Amino acid sequence: MSNSVDVRSTDAIADLVVYYLRLLRHDITLSLLSFFYLLCTGSMFFDVIHHMLHRCNKSSHPLFRRLARIHHFHHLYFTRRMDFDKRYLQQNRFQALPLELALQIVGSALGYIFVSLVTPNGLAWSTRNHLWSTIGFQILRTTFVILISGRDSNHLIYKTAPKDPNWIFVGPEFHSLHHVYPDRYIGSFVKVFDWIWGTAYSFRRKRFTIIGGSEAFSQAIIAELEREEGVACIRNLKSGTDWDYDHFENVIPILSNSDVLILGHGSNGQDEVESNCNSATRLVKSFKQHRATNLAYPTLPEVWYIGSEVEFYQPWGNVQQCYSQSKRSSFLPHARSFFDDRDIIYRHIVLPSFASTETGVFGANRAAKCAMWWIRRGARYIPVTHTGFACLNYFKFMYRIPYANDADKM
Repeated sequence: MSNSVDVRSTDAIADLVVYYLRLLRHDITLSLLSFFYLLCTGSMFFDVIHHMLHRCNKSSHPLFRRLARIHHFHHLYFTRRMDFDKRYLQQNRFQALPLELALQIVGSALGYIFVSLVTPNGLAWSTRNHLWSTIGFQILRTTFVILISGRDSNHLIYKTAPKDPNWIFVGPEFHSLHHVYPDRYIGSFVKVFDWIWGTAYSFRRKRFTIIGGSEAFSQAIIAELEREEGVACIRNLKSGTDWDYDHFENVIPILSNSDVLILGHGSNGQDEVESNCNSATRLVKSFKQHRATNLAYPTLPEVWYIGSEVEFYQPWGNVQQCYSQSKRSSFLPHARSFFDDRDIIYRHIVLPSFASTETGVFGANRAAKCAMWWIRRGARYIPVTHTGFACLNYFKFMYRIPYANDADKM
């Protein structure tokens, strides 16, 4: 009899432990979710005001001008060349950083008020204790950054702004671009603001070179670039005049003084492998090798390759099959290697089909606007589609296409 009582008592204790562990796990999950939410709202509120501050330098309102000047000390301290200027250390420490902290605290408080208003009674998942914990974390973090002279993980010295490997979170690579282009790359914790407002890219002072500019889509891209404020120059190279397959050296002086190379040339003829793969690969490698760094805006060389959905599937018709083969089997492995190359920013633009921008099914102007919309939001795989295939083929491009055999030589 006593043994059965002991067994029941042991089972009850085990059940009680499991119950409290589940309750604790539930509380921890909600606390972490609330903490992350409040950090995001604080960061995004700061991002909104931050963007406004970069537009208020000449505001007629003295308060806005004063706040803009305080934040400007931060950019004077960590300069466009991604280095520290010690002359502005104290202004950054005791003016710019406290302003950032105050805005983040206000944003977190507003986030707490919002969730309290929209959450039914009894279902609150973000509590006042969570808010105070978040504010305490923000204060401790800013205090630590002040003590280390503002040299936190987002402010690293670079000769050239490196490639950003992160999709949603802001790291030193993304934030370094904000110091190169102060009115762009606004996000401080997550990139949501830049996705919404299209500030994850800057055209300012960039030198564009386009090869294959006779295609309708290429002409539409040129028209879009001409409307962008601050583009330094746009050079359109003609095959057979400015360069040809046997004389790539003719374009090297131009490539060395370019920031963005747009490859829009292609062929459905007998030379489709040479045009669609070999020449494109050689041009990208030459650009990467010979391009001189723009000292005023030290960023990586950038390539926009204009492809199509036909790269990813076997089409009907002998002509399209040859074109697809030259793209799918020959060039896509190189494209995949360029995409992950740390020394170049490669953007793969996927049009609905090779000819649809000519026929008006998905007009060239509309396709160009769509591509630019994605680019302003930092996309590197750019689906310009009305069928949806280009979106689905992102996963094939990322996870099924192998690297080129000579990728280690790039």
